[in-house]
Amino acid sequence: MNKQTFFFLISFLFISTEQFSQGWIPQTSNTNEIFYSVFFTNENTGWAVGNNGVIRATTNGGTNWFNQTTTFPGPWFEVHFVNPSTGWICGGNGVMKKTTNSGNNWFDIPSGTSSTLYCTFFINDQTGWIVGGPQTPRKTTDGGTTFTQQTIPIGGSLWTVKFLDSQIGFATLDAGGFIKTVNGGANWTPYSTGTGGTIWSGFFTDAQTGYLSADGGVIRKTTNGGVSWSAQTSGTSQLLHWVFFPLTGSGNLGFICGWSGTILATSNGGVNWNSQSSGTSQNLRSLHFPNSQTGWAVGDNGTILKTTTGGLLPVVQISSEIPWGFRLFQNYPNPFNPVTTISFNIPVSQAKSISLKVYDPAGKLISVLLEERLSAGKYEVNFDARNLSSGIYFYSLTTDNFAETKKMMLLK
Repeated sequence: MNKQTFFFLISFLFISTEQFSQGWIPQTSNTNEIFYSVFFTNENTGWAVGNNGVIRATTNGGTNWFNQTTTFPGPWFEVHFVNPSTGWICGGNGVMKKTTNSGNNWFDIPSGTSSTLYCTFFINDQTGWIVGGPQTPRKTTDGGTTFTQQTIPIGGSLWTVKFLDSQIGFATLDAGGFIKTVNGGANWTPYSTGTGGTIWSGFFTDAQTGYLSADGGVIRKTTNGGVSWSAQTSGTSQLLHWVFFPLTGSGNLGFICGWSGTILATSNGGVNWNSQSSGTSQNLRSLHFPNSQTGWAVGDNGTILKTTTGGLLPVVQISSEIPWGFRLFQNYPNPFNPVTTISFNIPVSQAKSISLKVYDPAGKLISVLLEERLSAGKYEVNFDARNLSSGIYFYSLTTDNFAETKKMMLLK
């Protein structure tokens, strides 16, 4: 082997490891502060805000994050934009700021309260709401120049507020609290969620269908506008901090992030929530998708993660030569710590999705590595198990006319 070929192979292996090790890729934030919120107006333009006044912005999809400054040293808990130019941030002590030039300059707007502000949501550049501690929710109809207090029928901190239009909105509270309005917040009605834990986040995909995430791995779903809620299986006991369904994607496609690097995804409206490999053990506090495939998650220690595959692990075609038949190979290395490669053969192009899933010994679904249509060839995908405990796991390849399962060992 000549020197040129050697360096080509080394470069290829390095690129493959970096680009295809997981469905979520870490980005460089240049800070160790906690990020509480992330928001993107398109695939390139976004902001992340957090502790000690940190604001990071990007105009190239997160390849570079640059600093934006304000005079406020406290935490920013939420960032929200209605277009690439106009946005708001809110935080401790009722402090709120607005930008009309993409964050190049942030100026004060009077929230009218000294309560901590945890969330802000605007339906256009004039009408929006803020929630947090006492003296909230508050509403503005002039872009934040003035806010008026609204009355709610129950007490407690409000953690999130979102509106579907100028009339229909909802907010989540402590102790399982959920309230809804159908007249722009003039009146709020409480409904029981069936859980006593803090409802950290909520999201409605339409006027009837909504989701809540809470302490202890709790997920609730409603199909009647919040009047009643049913439990969904999360497969985790971690605190689930943020739920988001991409509005430009399928109404059934959603994501939840939480503590210890937890990211869950559903493609069927929560019938199944599948664990995704985030590649981190940091607490994740917010996520946002401008479309169904591209998204970001942020959290502790300056963590910013990006996916362009809807969080699924990218599959790499390593040969286009048509195999003789289906085959699932033994993972390599095995035992492994924490990443291993799984290879398989597909002899004919698939009209329906092929699935590659990982299970624990009890049959509990751990991760969905692949769900997509593939052409004939040989493929491989990496499985990152850094958030799992040592032990035996099983991986299964399934198509319309083939299914095979093999055993692998994680040894830490």
